[in-house]
Amino acid sequence: MSADTARNGPTLREPSPSRIGPGDTGNVGEQLTGRTVRDVMTGRPVCVEPGTTLTEAARLMRDNAIGDVLVAEGERLVGIVTSGDIVRVVAAERDPATIVAGELTDRELVTVHADDDTGEAARIMKERSLRRLPVCESHRVIGVITWNDLTRGQRHQPPDSDEGATGVGWSTRPDG
Repeated sequence: MSADTARNGPTLREPSPSRIGPGDTGNVGEQLTGRTVRDVMTGRPVCVEPGTTLTEAARLMRDNAIGDVLVAEGERLVGIVTSGDIVRVVAAERDPATIVAGELTDRELVTVHADDDTGEAARIMKERSLRRLPVCESHRVIGVITWNDLTRGQRHQPPDSDEGATGVGWSTRPDG
């Protein structure tokens, strides 16, 4: 996370028209334009404080059947922890009960606006190799949009990502 982002929180982008085309994301962009992020996002995201242990974050993910929790200091969004992050901690033989969510929030935080076109969200996910984005409105987080939200009912591969398998509902079948 940059020093400016750490001080001031993430840069929230203004709504923007879709600039995605079929060549950018297969034909996902073409199929997704015309809807807003608000239309397909998951509202009421689960948030934790930076001092929350990864064990507790994992329980919240399990209990809410989600693949991520947002990390916030009061009203200020400071990061996101995914189930893939927790898997990497465990695979490195570190104890998730001794590591807090705030330790994993050093990467740049990218958000979308609720009124952005879904094609724009897909373009950002593809360009940045992300599977989910916090959704903001009036400088508040109001939801999360995942690749699965964008492509529900369609056949598309998620973007390559270092987030790992997140249990957000990806099909691992070779045909879809």
